[in-house]
Amino acid sequence: MNKILFYVFATILYLTLSKALAPDNISLEYIKTSKDLKKFIKLSPATAILEKTMKKGYLIKTYYQRYKIVYAYRPPKLIIVRTKRTLAEKTSKYIGMSLFRIDEDNKISTVPMPPGYLFIGNKKYGRWLYKDKIAYWKFYQSYKKLPQYFGWGSFTPDKKFLVEAKSYEKDNTPFLGLSNEFGHKGSVTNKFLPEDTKKSGFRRVKFRNLFRNYRKMNYN
Repeated sequence: MNKILFYVFATILYLTLSKALAPDNISLEYIKTSKDLKKFIKLSPATAILEKTMKKGYLIKTYYQRYKIVYAYRPPKLIIVRTKRTLAEKTSKYIGMSLFRIDEDNKISTVPMPPGYLFIGNKKYGRWLYKDKIAYWKFYQSYKKLPQYFGWGSFTPDKKFLVEAKSYEKDNTPFLGLSNEFGHKGSVTNKFLPEDTKKSGFRRVKFRNLFRNYRKMNYN
């Protein structure tokens, strides 16, 4: 009987301490849906690219995501947010993709799309160049770093890519590319994005590391 009481007490103590020390209590911003990313974006146009999904805890799990916010007119910003399990699991296969976009008219879209989709075809940022009768998108010199921020590597979208992407977005369907170039299994994502970005699944994270990274990213 004493053993049973001991295990019950130990379990309650563990759960209490786990909750008390959970990173929920360090004021990490919380998002329920991808639309909630709007609170981090002060300028438009901009796109939020999911870079990593993390979780902490054993019996009590807390889920986090790291996003890169890419603007047209300023350097990108990294943020860490806390989220619910359903959103973390639903979006984990879209690592390296844009999960939130806001255009110049402040119109918002949250259909998972290839990174940079927001800027392709917009004559303010680039133009179409023809090679062998195929039109490829080329950013102007002023925006030459955008493909690097998007993790494109040597990838260059053509008009067919843009037309197909728009069709998918209209149908509210995620678009991984004409040949599945993007997402956690995408050929472009896995080849050109940083090593810690392209890993699939949920990565466990230590509390002290998460807090340090959160302070560095969200308050700089």
